Amino acid sequence: MINAENLKSQFPIFRNIPGLVFLDNASTTQKPQIVLDKLLDVYTKYNSNVHRGLYPIAVRADEEYDLARKRIARLINADKDEIVFTSGTTDSTNLIAASLLASGIIPEGANILTSEIEHHSNFLPWQNLTNGNLSFAKYENGNLNYPTEQAFDVVVFTIMSNVTGKYIDIEELRKGELKNAIFIADAAQAIAHVPIDVKKMDVDFLVFSGHKMFGPTGVGIVYGKKELLNKMQPFKLGGGMINKVSKENFTSTTGPQKFEAGTPPIADAIALGEAVNFIEGIGFENIIPHEQNLRRYALNKLSQIKKIKIYHDDNDNSGAVISFTIYGIHPHDIAQYLGDNNICVRAGHHCTQILHKDVLQIPASVRVSMSIYNNENDIDNLIEELNNCIAYYS
Repeated sequence: MINAENLKSQFPIFRNIPGLVFLDNASTTQKPQIVLDKLLDVYTKYNSNVHRGLYPIAVRADEEYDLARKRIARLINADKDEIVFTSGTTDSTNLIAASLLASGIIPEGANILTSEIEHHSNFLPWQNLTNGNLSFAKYENGNLNYPTEQAFDVVVFTIMSNVTGKYIDIEELRKGELKNAIFIADAAQAIAHVPIDVKKMDVDFLVFSGHKMFGPTGVGIVYGKKELLNKMQPFKLGGGMINKVSKENFTSTTGPQKFEAGTPPIADAIALGEAVNFIEGIGFENIIPHEQNLRRYALNKLSQIKKIKIYHDDNDNSGAVISFTIYGIHPHDIAQYLGDNNICVRAGHHCTQILHKDVLQIPASVRVSMSIYNNENDIDNLIEELNNCIAYYS
């Protein structure tokens, strides 16, 4: 089992800010020392561009960059040639949307299915490219209900809601009416909390960000089935992704490098590989029960607060993300009060305006999101300061 206090000792921020209660892990996670050390190693021991130099430190950079790709592939049960480095989940989704359309793999005006619980980055690229030709699976009574009479070219669903913690069973969806669509799964919220197996899920694409899984900011991942990546045109053009160039035209290289024009996030990608090792060293068999126990503890404590409204998909498959409002106090005021008392939560629409406006029918909520280094003391501190906040605004 996880000892959160021991884990906290591996994260320098908790030493540098004594008493910090960080409950905004759905936004970003803190970074362990081994990830920070790896970043420093890159810049101080073998700082070089990749796929360009033949001198020793360039060769070392190439090897470490390739090793990181292999580690990330291993984490999600993919082949390393199916892993593309990007700047984050948003960049990943834009790459897929633009490239599928430009390559003619999906038609102009393609029928796209997404859902009411999605993060903006999961459907705005499609909304833009298809002139708003989107269908939304409705979020009703904790379930997603989508039109079954219509055929879809592309389906874009998150694996876990960043507001309610709801998990979507992608594997099961692929067995039904949606099996013939190109299926894109957003793993940004799930990647650090549950095991992901792209072969078992049978998704065509998977996207996620490094900074939500104890890695650096500025690096993300596209997993794509090899046969699709081979058919797709590159999203960005420039150095590093070409094979031959003439004054009239060019041919691109093959493999994931085709989509990595320019200098990629080298140090960040290598450090992300170290974050994968960190997660695997703890093990999902330990992460899941720890976070589930903490989720239940937090739900029980929060539910005892007067005038609170909790927005959470409360079942054993839910993620450790709980959103709420308290009658008479604006969510921003709650978050500000907590922040002034060393407790970090998020307030707002969490980049899910459709979910907040059309489904929950609220302008904003307070979100508490937990990770491996949180414990019951963090929740107790949260509850104490929430009660103080209510008393302050009464």
